[in-house]
Formats: sequence, C-alpha cells, structure tokens
Amino acid sequence: MENRGNRTWLGTVLAAGLAMSAATAPMAAYAAPQSVTAYAVIEGGDSTLEGDGAIQARTIGIPAFPGSIRNTVSGVPEAPGGVQSASVGTPEAPGGVQPVSGGTPEASGGVQPVSGGTPEAPGVVQPVSGGTPVSPAEIQPASGLTSTGTVTAGQTQPQNPGPSTYGTIVTEGEKSAPPQDAILGGATLTMLKSQSESQMLSVLLETSQGSLIVVDGGLGADAAYLRSQIQARGGRVAAWLITHPHGDHAGALYQILQDEAAGQASGITIDGIYYSFAAPEWYTVHDPAEVTMAHSIIGTFAGLPQTMLHQVSRGQTIQVDDVTIQVMNDRYELGSSKGNNAGIVYKAYVNGRSILFLGDMAEEGGNRLLAEAGPEALKSDIVQMAHHGQNGVSEAVYQAIRPSICLWPTPQWLWDNSGARYTIPATKTWMGRLGVQLHYCTKDGDQVIR
Repeated sequence: MENRGNRTWLGTVLAAGLAMSAATAPMAAYAAPQSVTAYAVIEGGDSTLEGDGAIQARTIGIPAFPGSIRNTVSGVPEAPGGVQSASVGTPEAPGGVQPVSGGTPEASGGVQPVSGGTPEAPGVVQPVSGGTPVSPAEIQPASGLTSTGTVTAGQTQPQNPGPSTYGTIVTEGEKSAPPQDAILGGATLTMLKSQSESQMLSVLLETSQGSLIVVDGGLGADAAYLRSQIQARGGRVAAWLITHPHGDHAGALYQILQDEAAGQASGITIDGIYYSFAAPEWYTVHDPAEVTMAHSIIGTFAGLPQTMLHQVSRGQTIQVDDVTIQVMNDRYELGSSKGNNAGIVYKAYVNGRSILFLGDMAEEGGNRLLAEAGPEALKSDIVQMAHHGQNGVSEAVYQAIRPSICLWPTPQWLWDNSGARYTIPATKTWMGRLGVQLHYCTKDGDQVIR
C-alpha cells in the first residue's frame, strides 16, 4: 500500500468507501430497505465457552438485513473481571454499499494480484513479497521435529506458574530453561497473549526475508497491542489470513480498520487480506451468537479496494517470500457449530517445517477435513490447537496431524478448566497419548518460536 506523508492511504480509502458521520467513526453501510439498527458486538468468541464475569459489549451501528434478527444479546460470560469497551456511533447509509457475498470477487479460478496485472492461474496466488509460487503437488510433508525453537514465555508474567492443575502437560513457559535450538530456518513465529485474559487467536509469522504474515489477530481489545507489534516489525503486512469472522479472531482487524476510517492512522499497511466468508444472511441464520461481528467485518471489507481482498478456496496457495501457505478446505457449513466449522484451515510451509492453523474448527468440520484431505496432507510439525484447545476437532484428526509441537491460544482460566466446564482435559490426554513434549501456551505470555 502506498504511503502518503506519515500515514497510509488505507484510512482515505475507508473514508471514501464508508458512509461517514461528522462526529463518529462509522463503518460501511449496506443498501437495505430496513432502518439502521444498533447491535451489540460480542467480541469474546463463543458465549458458552468463556470464563466467569461479564462483558460490556461495544455498541455500534450496522444496517438491518431483510429477514435478519436483531442481536441484542448482553451479559455474555467473559474471562474473570470482564472487558469494557466504548461505544461508537451508527453509520449513515446514503446509497449504501453492497455486501460481500459468498462468491469470490476474483476471476473464475484465480485470485486478483495484489497490485495491478491480471488474475493468476487457477489454484495459485502470486507472491505478495518476492518468492516463487509453489503448486500444491510440489509440497511435501515435513519430517518430524527433533528440536524446538526459542520461546519467549511469560513476557507479561514475571513469575512462571507451577505445573498445570489439570492434566500432566508442562508447558514451555513453566519450564525453568526453555530450549534454544532454532527450527524455522530464520523465520519467527510469535503467538500473542490476550490483553483481556480472553480466549483468542493472534499469530505473527515473519519470514526469513523479513516479510510479515498475520493469522487472525484476536479481539478488538487486542488491536492496540497487535498494532504495536506489527509496527515493531516494520509496519507492513504482506498477507493477513482470517480463519473465520468471530470476534476473538477478526475483532482486532475490524478495530484497526475502523480506527483508520475515523482518521486514526495505524502506521501499518496491508497488502492483502485472505478469507472465505458466506453471505451476511447466512450468519444471521446459522451463527446468531456472532452475527454482529460477521456483518461488521463483511461491511468493512466492502469499503476496501478489491485488489486487497482475496476470497480463498481449497487448494489455492499463497506465497510470501520463502513461505508457502496452502488453503486446506472450503467452508464447511455443517454440524452443531456451523460458525466454527465454516472456518478456513491454513497450512504454512516454512523452510522445511509445516504449521497447521486450525482456527476454531469443530468436530464435524475436522472429520470432514480428514476425509477430504487425508492423513498425509494433514501431517504437520506444529499445530495450533483447534478452538483454543477444547471442543474442537476430534482425537482422530490430531492423530493424523501427529504434531511435535502444540500451540495453545489458551488463557489461564481455560487451561485450568475453571469450573470444570470445558473439554480441555480430554485434549491434553490426547496429546499425552501422541507423546507430544513441546507445548507453547499463551497463558504464559507471548510465545516465540524461531
């Protein structure tokens, strides 16, 4: 993205694409026959899976869709102590902006290039920052790991906690001397800790050549910290991958884009955003607990340049320097947890190692992924634990992955199974059966693997 002075042009684009109010920070408006309705944004992920306490929801304005329900849920349980956030105004809607539909805006079978040019060949996304595209057929599963990378655990907690209350897993942050062997060939993976003690997923992957890839980003409450971490790494995001439009995954990106629209320069540029969303009405019907965030992020994307947006599909690859990212599935609109199963799984190949990002994939979606892709395609050296380590994919899926390292985007209260309400003890047992020895968990602070 082009720099103009000391700020990016992202805010200018958003301001032009969104209906602006003189005193508020509005978002993109849809053309809809109904009046604008204020919704409560619940950013804490699945309401049944949070800790104790309550969340004060952000109130924003988004338009009502024909036949949509009004999500006025409040008092959703959150992590202990809860999270409070400010309210922002409602958008004007003169003319409206058409929503991003389930179909892709790119040419058939291809993805539009980041800057200029013509659509690429089917199944391949051209590099956004150097490198050579790699076709899925050329990608070979990496061999098992025999060493681990550097961990910066407990950055926000000077004192390391003792061994876990539940299960026999000892995380790297609980060990007195984390291992120091580098495994990513000059690349660095950083999994960020929640700034509100909530469950969320935010990963930064720096290539050996210095380009930056972001996976999800976390809650709106995590936006400021995420922004500072991106700025510290040069301020440019080559590829921003979104697994699914839930608040604890896409909320930070949404907040950053909204701040830009309100005139607050983020100091970062984004070359491309990669995602697969259904039509807004699908979330109204099938994912009502997260309908507001889904509608909000879709509406915001409608105000961005189409060359920045890439609706992905199974089999496509994204090349950033020497990192190849493979899209493992199309949305699975099935099961009792349709919003989570409608997420995208990404597999990153980093200098001979493989990292599988499962997002919040639930059991039904995970079983379908296993049936479609097969065990060999899922085999990965490093796995991000599905749905923060509980109520995610089945043991059979993890058996196919056969990881050597587990990434747990899990706060302390969930790790300790507060109130004995969660299935995380079963997941820990599965990892014990697989013999996984290296566990990096955000309860211990930001986690770094090199």
